[in-house]
Amino acid sequence: MNLTHRIICITVFILMFAGCQERKKEFNRPNILFITTDYTRGEDLPVTGAPFLHAPALTKLCEEGAVFTRHCCNAPICMPARATIATGHYPHSHSLWDNRAIPLKQPGLPLLTTGLKEMGYQTVGIGKMHFHPFKSDGYYDYDIRITLEGKDRNYRDDDYEKYLEERGTSRKELRKQRDTTNIPRGQSFFDWQLDEEFHADAFVGVKTVETIQNEKLSNEKPWFMWVSFTGPHNPWNAPERFARLYRNMDDLPTGNFIEGELNSKPIDYTRHRYGYGGDLMRIYDRATHEEKREIRKNVRAGHYGMLSFIDEWIGKIIVELEEKGQLENTVIIFTSDHGSALFDNEMLHKGASFPTQSLVPFVVWNPGTIKPGLRTEFTTHVDLYSTFLELAGNKNPQRNEGKSLVEVFKTPGHKVNDFVIIESTMVTSIMNDKWLAGFHHITKEVELYDLEKDPMCHFNIANQERSVIAELKLQVYEWRKGLAENGKKIDENPLFWYEELGDTTTVSNYFKGYTKAFKNLAGMNDEAPGVTGLAAQKVLESAGIE
Repeated sequence: MNLTHRIICITVFILMFAGCQERKKEFNRPNILFITTDYTRGEDLPVTGAPFLHAPALTKLCEEGAVFTRHCCNAPICMPARATIATGHYPHSHSLWDNRAIPLKQPGLPLLTTGLKEMGYQTVGIGKMHFHPFKSDGYYDYDIRITLEGKDRNYRDDDYEKYLEERGTSRKELRKQRDTTNIPRGQSFFDWQLDEEFHADAFVGVKTVETIQNEKLSNEKPWFMWVSFTGPHNPWNAPERFARLYRNMDDLPTGNFIEGELNSKPIDYTRHRYGYGGDLMRIYDRATHEEKREIRKNVRAGHYGMLSFIDEWIGKIIVELEEKGQLENTVIIFTSDHGSALFDNEMLHKGASFPTQSLVPFVVWNPGTIKPGLRTEFTTHVDLYSTFLELAGNKNPQRNEGKSLVEVFKTPGHKVNDFVIIESTMVTSIMNDKWLAGFHHITKEVELYDLEKDPMCHFNIANQERSVIAELKLQVYEWRKGLAENGKKIDENPLFWYEELGDTTTVSNYFKGYTKAFKNLAGMNDEAPGVTGLAAQKVLESAGIE
């Protein structure tokens, strides 16, 4: 699409919004367009923390809708986050505390698409779902399912691979442009130089637009369509026309960290740094000061460039819905599975409860029913199951652990959560207006951050605020006890919940995998950033890990 055509699309998009303002006054079993990205922080919107971001479609959604500034993903890693959305359950219930090959569809667990189909909805899923098993036609109750499970990794002959083959190429061929950077697979940053139609996120956009154009969305009953883009997840491969917008910025933020801050934090975050960070962090550690800054800037340019590219497709999707008469009774919800560190807190990727990784964008748009503006109420991914089911007409869905947000959508100031719980990699964390505390079940470490004085969580003050830790520990206990089933006894100390964190075999495998990683850190040079070498060995000894 040339520049003129893009401008026309955006203009139509803006006019379309203006025309929709007075059409709808209340929810009435609406269509639900659920758009997600992968790896996007809550501050990654022009109205929340990235005023430099070129994203006209998202900007318009934010201007016309409600923007929730404290929406928590509950599990800041791909598969657990998506499992939480799809089941309305926390990781301790669905057992995915990390990316593991555990079937999402389990006996006793609800499934969002099944619940919506029972309410008479057509269900459509396009893009990355990341549910195991990955390829199961009809298994997850989608009437229409178009698969893409990874940007440049081979994923079991999904529809994206077939799409590439039809155009005379493959993921293997696409990877060759990345290999020129000499950076390990998956951690690369480079400008997309090929035809944009080959890009993974263009595939998601193309297939969504085709689904609308070909009138595959029902006109006879409401529909739920989950459009799941893969970006801005690494490798950071935005088209050059977008990446250069940010690479040429002199004041582009490139990471907020204090040298050595990981030394005072639990060992889990050093494991994240070298686990999810892969070899790129080892390359980074050996780089000069100027080289490090260049790496950080290239990663950020790719990140924001991908968001701009995705935004262009979001605009096209909404324009197509309007042209087909499908937008008027549609609620649009935009969010991400989890956030990302992007060198904040000396980390690169995900997994921590820090706000940059656990808080994600959450925008809700529906003319006439949603009052525009910023909202500061706590909302979470675990609440989405109940929310979608209530929008569909079921106000009391069975077997879910979240709370419906429908009233929160309609009434500014209404809240259902005084705090949020984050369960990630065998760590249970609690975040409220002032504090963020984490209880590490394997190493028995505790962390605490004062979000008013230290919003970036640079300083772990758990040892200085023992009374606060005791209070938050009790709050976590009361929350967990409230979710316990069949009279299950929950220990008052979250540090000793090892037997209560999900399927016994799965939890045991997590323990083995993480302790092996901790031992690898103990074998590293003491000069490496974070808890390594002798410091790591002391953590293992303190936790009784041999």
